[in-house]
Amino acid sequence: MRVRMASLLLLVMAGFVCGQTEMKTDNIPDTIKIGLLENIFEPVLFDHKLHAEMTTMGGGCNTCHHHGSEGVYEPCADCHVSEAENASLSMPTINGAYHRNCLNCHQSWTGEKVCETCHVQKKFRFNLRKSLDATDILAHHHEEIVVSDIFHFVSPESDQKPVSFQHKEHVDLYRFKCETCHRQTDCSTCHNYTPSSVETVKSLAIHHDPCSNCHDTVMENSCESCHSSTPSDGFTHSRTGWELNRFHQPLSCNTCHEGTEPIAALDPTCTNCHTNFEVDEFDHEITGLQLNDEHIEFDCYECHTDDRYDIPPSCVECHDDDVSFPTDLPGERIQLK
Repeated sequence: MRVRMASLLLLVMAGFVCGQTEMKTDNIPDTIKIGLLENIFEPVLFDHKLHAEMTTMGGGCNTCHHHGSEGVYEPCADCHVSEAENASLSMPTINGAYHRNCLNCHQSWTGEKVCETCHVQKKFRFNLRKSLDATDILAHHHEEIVVSDIFHFVSPESDQKPVSFQHKEHVDLYRFKCETCHRQTDCSTCHNYTPSSVETVKSLAIHHDPCSNCHDTVMENSCESCHSSTPSDGFTHSRTGWELNRFHQPLSCNTCHEGTEPIAALDPTCTNCHTNFEVDEFDHEITGLQLNDEHIEFDCYECHTDDRYDIPPSCVECHDDDVSFPTDLPGERIQLK
C-alpha cells in the first residue's frame, strides 16, 4: 500500500468501549480496513489505535464517535447511509462523514489530488464514481462568501433598537476569523436548514455571547451604546482613547499591531516600539522642537517622566515651579519638512 489514510475518520466497523477520562487502548483495534469503494480504490488502512491515543488531547473517543454514550460506540453506518438521495448535509453519506471528520483535524489538505492523497486507485476499476454526492464536502469548492459592510441585528421580541454591526470592519481591519463569532455552526446552518418546530427562547447572555469576548455587554445602562437607530461611524483610533498624531497616522495597522491574530490593545508606552529613544540615537528635531545646548545631552526620561511621551514633559526635576512646558521651551520650534 503506497498511501495510508492520513485523515481522522469516523470509525465504521463495530462498536467498542473507550473511556473518556482515561484512555484504555487494550481492546481497541490497531488498524481498521475501510473499503466501501473497493470497486474503484484499494482499501484504506486507518491507524485506529494511534488516533485513539491522540484523542486524550481533546474530547476522547467522542472526537470521532460524536453520538457515543456510556463508553459504547455504534458503527457509523448504523446512521450514515451510502445513498446520496437518502442523506442530507446534516446527516451526510458515510463517505461524506469520513471526509468531513478527516478535515476537522487535517486542515492542511489542499485537494489538488482529490482522492490520490489517501487512496490508491485500482488499475482496473468498475462502476467509476463520476462525481461526489452533495453531502460530501470533499472537492466541492465553496463560492466566495461576501462579507457585508454592516449587518443589522434585529430581535423581534426585544423593544430595543437594532444593533448595526460593522461586519466587514471586524474581518478586514480587526482580523477576526469567521469562527471567532460563528461558533457551533456547520453546513446545515445555512444549507437545508429546517427551523425547529419548538420555539426556543434564548437568554440575553446567549444573544450577547459573540460580542462579550471583546465588549462589556453587562455594564449597567449600556444598551444604547450598541442599540441605536443609526449605525456607528466605524472605527477611528481616537475611540480607543489614544488619538494618532501626525507621525502615526500614515502607518498601516500592521506596523504596530503585528501578527495574524485579532487586533488587541497595545501598551501605549512609546519605548515599547521605539528602541532609539536614547541620547545620540533619537533626532529630536523631527518633533518640531530643536533642543538647545543645555538640554540636548539629557536622557529622555529626565524630562519625559516614566517614559510617558503622550503627555507634556515635566520641568520640576531641574527647575522651580515657575518654569513649565510649553510656556518655557528647552529649545526652539522649527518648521517641519
